[in-house]
Amino acid sequence: MAIETKSRKPQARTALTRARILEAAAHLSKKKSLEEMTAEAIAREAGVAKGTIFAHFGDMDGLLSYLLLGELEKLREAADKNDKLSAQDLADPVAALVHRMMALIAVITESQTMLRVFLENIGATKGHCAPEFIEQLDALDEKLLQFLGFWQSSDDISPKLRSDRSPQEMLDGLIAFVIHGAIIFRSHQLTDLKELQSRLERHVEAFLVRP
Repeated sequence: MAIETKSRKPQARTALTRARILEAAAHLSKKKSLEEMTAEAIAREAGVAKGTIFAHFGDMDGLLSYLLLGELEKLREAADKNDKLSAQDLADPVAALVHRMMALIAVITESQTMLRVFLENIGATKGHCAPEFIEQLDALDEKLLQFLGFWQSSDDISPKLRSDRSPQEMLDGLIAFVIHGAIIFRSHQLTDLKELQSRLERHVEAFLVRP
């Protein structure tokens, strides 16, 4: 048992150091833009050497990827806690879907850097996906898929969801809306998230609601 305990101590220290660096980066991100954050500033905040950051995360993009992953995990946890559809969801299903879509957009468009890191991790720019990201996004997608399936099968929800496409096909369209919305916001084609939400509601309604 003594040998096993000793072997675990370096692992425990490594985990604590990583956690301290991530906590420092998250704290600084609330005071500075991600573009202004440097490895030196994060190292000072965490009380570690700059080289320690690179030893744990490879580079700043690696560190930001972990920060973004943490935000996606929070979204997933919130979705798991609010698993049941509310009366408000059922009264306005389009708004309910767009609200969920906007929650993801707000996270991935925190800065231009964060959007770039997100696109890289889902394989849009580097040609391969980070499995940890896909796990979180798949879980969020599953919630939307369940919502669409329930809406399509219900006779009590108005307006009626279109029946000529499967929930998975419609989900693919919603994902495309999210990515497109994030890009036009961060490219300053739209500068107000409320305006983006209003536009998304019109697009989603036109795409999903049965004529």
